[in-house]
Amino acid sequence: MADINHRNSSNTESAHPSIVETMPYKYNMNLDIAEPLEFEYLRTAPAHCGPIPARMTYKDSTGAVRTIEYLYPDTSGCTD
Repeated sequence: MADINHRNSSNTESAHPSIVETMPYKYNMNLDIAEPLEFEYLRTAPAHCGPIPARMTYKDSTGAVRTIEYLYPDTSGCTD
């Protein structure tokens, strides 16, 4: 299995500079994910409780590298 990068970032620059477009995820979207490459969590603070924007960069079945943005349920700052 390939190594997958997990990054916390307040910066919008991707580790994959050849990617020009980030697609927003829509419910029930048919995703063709052959190999996940990176997950990036766009936190505005180190500890947060609630949904935050996140990005996943992946290869599809044709080998094309794509990025999708979605909401991630961050619980790092939840106290209960």
